[in-house]
Amino acid sequence: MKPLAAICICLQINKCKIALNIKRYKICKKCLLTVINLLFNFLFIMMEIKFYKHADKNLYCFIRDGKFETTISMEYIVDEKFWNLKDGEINKCDRYFYALQNFKKYLLQRSCELKTETKENVLNILKEEALNLLKNSGLEGVSKNIFNIYSNKFGLPQYDGYLLAFEKHTGFKQKDYRVEIFDSYLHIHTGKVIYKIDTYDGKTTFLKSILKKRSYFDIAMFTDYNIWLEIDEGEILKDKFCAVMHMEIEKYNGLEEDKDRLQRNFDLFTNKYKQSDVIGLAMAVDRDILYPIAVIVMTSIYDLDVCCLEYCELEFANRAWTAIFIDDELQEEDDNLPVFYIKSYP
Repeated sequence: MKPLAAICICLQINKCKIALNIKRYKICKKCLLTVINLLFNFLFIMMEIKFYKHADKNLYCFIRDGKFETTISMEYIVDEKFWNLKDGEINKCDRYFYALQNFKKYLLQRSCELKTETKENVLNILKEEALNLLKNSGLEGVSKNIFNIYSNKFGLPQYDGYLLAFEKHTGFKQKDYRVEIFDSYLHIHTGKVIYKIDTYDGKTTFLKSILKKRSYFDIAMFTDYNIWLEIDEGEILKDKFCAVMHMEIEKYNGLEEDKDRLQRNFDLFTNKYKQSDVIGLAMAVDRDILYPIAVIVMTSIYDLDVCCLEYCELEFANRAWTAIFIDDELQEEDDNLPVFYIKSYP
């Protein structure tokens, strides 16, 4: 394995460790995520991506990878009133703020993937991909281009379908909102209200990703404990569940003190095992690690596809979500069209 790949993998592991260790303290979710991202960006200092305004007021993207660096013109003239002079960046009032954030986040993710794959000339590849994202439509189309890369990769609906569903539901026009990408779903900002728009395919992609990658932090923080409780049918025999859980615990890659604590918690879990409430028991014993492992074990025993489908059914049945059908907006009916689900945050 080449050094850059080893470093990248190590940092991915460390991000999970940081998340789990910080999470033991009483910190709100928003602050917690900010701290984790700042620490991860610090660890990944080898790749630096930032925007700056030139004397001609045009916006540029600066990318540095170790001793190599390059600059890309974003072909966008920044309005002075939307430029934060103190921080040296565009503020949230600028119509392309989230497009720029999507662009930066995508390039950071790609740099990590390329280094993990031990690709040569990462900076050149990144620059070429960045220029392709901006080709033809510039910043106006960059979010669409990025999301459609994800949609093509994971079999999700295309970007325009999400916007069509959103506009049908809210009555907003494209000039009235900004789009933030989260790989398999979108956040749409309209000023005071944020909307989340998702699909069965998007939710399934997210669930499979964090379960297969054993992302304990994401399972604990970004999935619904009550849904996993409902999926648990209480039919898994103790010997089978504990045997599979033991194998999962053997795969845990953490600090020695965390491994010891996990083993003690597993022993406690085994002694108190009740066939009818394994998820609840795991949560009561250890939310940070044992509970996510219990979810991974349950979904592997029952069947991952079935569990993800049932999770989607229970998630989107919640009254907070509204189902949006876009058949009426099309000239011909299409039975294969996805249903979009939308909910708002104050």
